[in-house]
This record gives sequence, structure tokens and C-alpha cells, in this order.
Amino acid sequence: MDPKKKTVGFVPDHDADTTTSPGGSNNASTVNSPVSAFSNTPDLSSTTNNSTTSTPNPAGSATASSQPRSINASGARSSYEPMKSSYEEQWGLTPPTRSHKTASPRDGSGFPAKEQGGSNKKENKVKTSGLGIQANAGSASTDGPQSSNSTSSAPPSAGGPPSSGNKGGSQKPSAPSQKSMTKAERRELQEKQKAEKAARVSAGLPASGKKAAQVLNQPNSGFSPNPSKSLATSFPGAEAEKAIAAAESTGQARRREKLTKEIGLFAHLDPPKFANTALAPKDLHPAVVHAGLQMAQFKICGANARCVATLNAFRKAIQDYQTPPNTTLSRHIQTYLNPHISYLVTCRPMAVSMGNAIRYLKYEIGKNLELPDEDARALFLEKIDNFIRDRITMADQVITSLGLQKIQDGDVILTYARSSVVQGLLLAAHAKGIKFKVIVVDSRPRFEGKQLLRALAAAGVPCTYVLLTAIGHVMREVNKVILGAHSLLSNGALYSRAGTAVVAMSAHERKIPVIVCCETYKFSERVQLDSFVQNEIGNPDELVNDQNNNFGHSSTRCHPSVRGANGGDAASAAAGAGVLTGWRESRDLKLLNLLYDLTPSEFVTVVITEVGLIPCTSVPVILREFLPMMQQ
Repeated sequence: MDPKKKTVGFVPDHDADTTTSPGGSNNASTVNSPVSAFSNTPDLSSTTNNSTTSTPNPAGSATASSQPRSINASGARSSYEPMKSSYEEQWGLTPPTRSHKTASPRDGSGFPAKEQGGSNKKENKVKTSGLGIQANAGSASTDGPQSSNSTSSAPPSAGGPPSSGNKGGSQKPSAPSQKSMTKAERRELQEKQKAEKAARVSAGLPASGKKAAQVLNQPNSGFSPNPSKSLATSFPGAEAEKAIAAAESTGQARRREKLTKEIGLFAHLDPPKFANTALAPKDLHPAVVHAGLQMAQFKICGANARCVATLNAFRKAIQDYQTPPNTTLSRHIQTYLNPHISYLVTCRPMAVSMGNAIRYLKYEIGKNLELPDEDARALFLEKIDNFIRDRITMADQVITSLGLQKIQDGDVILTYARSSVVQGLLLAAHAKGIKFKVIVVDSRPRFEGKQLLRALAAAGVPCTYVLLTAIGHVMREVNKVILGAHSLLSNGALYSRAGTAVVAMSAHERKIPVIVCCETYKFSERVQLDSFVQNEIGNPDELVNDQNNNFGHSSTRCHPSVRGANGGDAASAAAGAGVLTGWRESRDLKLLNLLYDLTPSEFVTVVITEVGLIPCTSVPVILREFLPMMQQ
């Protein structure tokens, strides 16, 4: 072994490494830096104080170190020395031959210093990997005596990179990495980033900061072209006033409306949607476009009606579909239907019934991929017809026959809003000759109960019409409550028209049974505990009492007799316009129009389905056992 080199291993400060020279004499060299037997961390303080000079002796004479060598009582080496040798033999580590290394505070303890310029990273990584803590004895040259102070750091050469290892000379100071931050600093940075992102989204800009800056830099955008203004400072308090005051263009006015009229508790829900055929894909089938427009305008309302309209539109689209070349109808029809489904979602959030029907159709398409085009077309049309017949039409008839067993002479039945299944049940009971009375409870803004009242009154059923505010008064006369359902969730909760929960809880308080009529295709695997997590927000203009509102009613405005004989003056016109006219101009006024609410399962007595009368908590059983058999 070359006496000009020395090996530093896992040895304490009282142990010394002895090598045998070719002449047969021993060279005793003192380890420059003590290393703990249980860690690889050198003691730099001891290194500075105890470093010595080791000079090779080619004549073969013994050279003693400046510190006495520590030997066990038996004359053997320290117990740590075999451990060092075994590790060297196991990993096959040999003293490196590379020289001219930059001095580093870690030198002398076996840690290699960084090369100038940061080159040959792979070799440096190999030197420091595993347990191979070996280095050249000399940090400057192998031809002269070793340095007496191995911990002294040599200054970097002029114009060279600093000792920290930056590549390519001087660089711009970069932001500290998250790994070097404390937990509190990382949390603060994340909160700051979330606030900036929320500010951009609320202002109508892309969530990405880079894309938002591009929008701001566009000359035709509604925002100020100065990107130095942070969107995060556009909120709250006086800064919001500045952002709103700066809204001059049409696009900025819309963002102003969103900033001022959005209710924070329901900000996660989609805003009211309006159908826009100009943005729709050009290859949409006209039947789907027409169905989407009617749903957006609430001309088609109700879970069953929306599902039937969707399936009939898809039936026409499949019937008129022309298979592209080099493909088959079964393999391409789903790709063709996806834009139609997306368009319906943009018109109005998809109902649970629509989602289940579309999943069923996709399931049938996926099962029959190898059929010829005409056979596949005929099969898919047949499956759509069978779904409407079996899961909706026939299911309603079975529910009606089972519900007739619960209606008796002299009953006073209360129902809320309008459900097509409940309407069919009440008309069938009246046609059967059962003498009963119906109390129709209704609420703003849609007043759907008026359609049910009109149908029952035309059939000769004794009816009473009240608003939801009078539910406590009329509940004393009721002995049964029959309700419809938009969906039944997996935890047994009833998801239905807003106000259903109030009716069910009022009936439960007076020990009145609550009967729900619902088809099984409306069952959902979703679990929901309140009405805040998932809901649909309607157009807030429906709550405004102005004359231009299609959903307004004369009972909510001043009667001409109240306004006086001269009803053409400005005062009477302003009085008849409605108390909420111009509500969007009022900064402190916000309107919320939720369409659905959630009724807990403990307020529902029984659910009438086409598979029988079941408790609402049996929804998971129906989804697991019966529906797979019905789909076959």
C-alpha cells in the first residue's frame, strides 16, 4: 500500500491505523478526525485541535504520532478496527486515487470535497455512498508532505464557483425549497397560494397564475392590463370596493355581479345554468338540443319527465346515426353520445334518474360490441323502450296498486308540490270510489302544486290549497302524508323538492305516517347528510316580485284597487313593479334559490316501490340484490 496515502475508517480518536511498508517496518499514522463509532458525523472541533502531520518513512523506521497510540491490555488493536476492515471487504472499497480536491470543512473525516465546477457528480456520489468513508490523505497533492490542518478551507479561485457548489458560476438567488422550510412555513406558503388561487377563480380568471397573467396582459380583457396588481389583494373590505369600482366593461360587470352576489356557504355549488346553443357542438342532434332547452327553461320538470325526455332524444339520435368509415356502430356510438350528454349537463345539472338511465344505456352498449350495425341499432332502441316501459311506466302502475291499499274512506291526505307518481295514485284512488280529501301544500317560487291542484280539481277530488307557511295549521287535520322523491340515497335519506323536509318533520312530530312513492331506478349509491354538500341552485330572479318575472303571480303584487283609481302614475307603476326590483344593484342584498333539500331517514315511515313496501334504509339491499337481476 502506498505510504503516501492513509485510510480513515470507523475508528475512535484513541485508535491508530498501522500499515506495513515494503521494508517490513511499521508506519503509525494518527487519524486526522475522530469519528463516532455509532454515526458517520465527524467531530469538527476535535479535528481542528488534534490534527497532526504524518510523513512517510521510506527507510522503514517506525514513525510515532504526536498522540500516544491506544492499545488494549492484551496488546491487540481496538475492537472497532475489525469492523472497519469487514465493512471495507464487504463493500469492496479502496482508497480513491483522485487528487486536487477543493478543501472542505468535512475533509479529514473521510468526506470527499466538492469538485470545482461541480463536474463528475456521479463519482462524488459513489464516494459518499454506503459506508465507504475514505479519502486521500493529501487534499492538495500526493507528492509532498500532508497538510497539518486538514480542516482549513481553501478559498475558491477567482471567477470560479463558490464552495457551496453552484453550477456555472454566479446564479440568481432562488426561492428556498419546501424541504428546507419548517412545517409552519410550508403551511403559511400553502395558505397564501390557496388564497391567491381563490381570488383568481372568484374574479373569473383561470386558476393558474400563469394563465391569469396572460389574461390580464390581453388588451381586450376586462381586467387592468397591469399584472403587478395581485388578484389576492382584490378582496376583502376596501379592496373589494376598488375592484368593483374598476368594473367598466361588460365582462367586468359580470364578474362584479359574481363577486357581490355569491353566497359563501354555497360557493362550491354550480351557479344557475342557462342553455346556450351558440356554444354547443355543431354535430348535436336537434332532438337533444330541444330537450336541453326545455329542461333549462323548466318546461320539462320532474325526475321521470326529464329521464323520459332524455331517453327519447337519445333514441332519435341513435336512429339517425350514421356510422363513420373504418368503425362500427357499437364501438363508436358511445363516443357519439358523449357530447350530447355534456350538453345536457351544461343546460341543467343531471338528475339522479337521468344518470342511472344513461349508465344503463352505456352498459348495454358495452355488452354488445360485436354486433352488426343494423342489429346493434335495433337492439339499443329496444333497450331504451324497455327501460321506459319497465322501470318507469310499469313501475308507476305497480306503485299505484300498492298505494291504493293505504288509502281508505275518510282519509285526509297531505301532499307537497307535485309528483307524477303521487298524482297518478290519488287519481286512481278517486276513480276506484274511495272518498278522501287532499290538502296540497305549495311554496315559492315555482308553485308546482298548482298543476296537481288543477288535475285533482278537474277530476272532482275535494282539495285544499295552502302555502308551506301554513303547514302547522293544516297538519292537525291530516292522517296521512304522501310524498314524491327525486332520489333515495344509500343511507336512507330522501332527496326531494325544497320544503319536503319541513313537511316530513312536521308530520313526524304529530305521529302522522309519511309515505314516499319512489321507483327503484331513482335509488342512488351516494351518501349525503345535509343539503349543503350537493344541491342545485336555481335562478335567483325567480324569487323577485317584478312584472317581468315569468314565475310571478298577481297575489304577490299590489292590487289595482290598492293603488288607487289612477293606476297610470309613476307611483302606482313603481308599486306594481315589485319590492325587489333592481336587487342586483343593492350591494347588501343576496338571493338564494335552492331547489332540493334532504330529509333524514327517521322521518320517513315507508317507501312504496315496484318491488314492494320497504323501509328507506333498505336502499343498499335493493341496489345490491334486485337491480342486477332487473338489468339482465
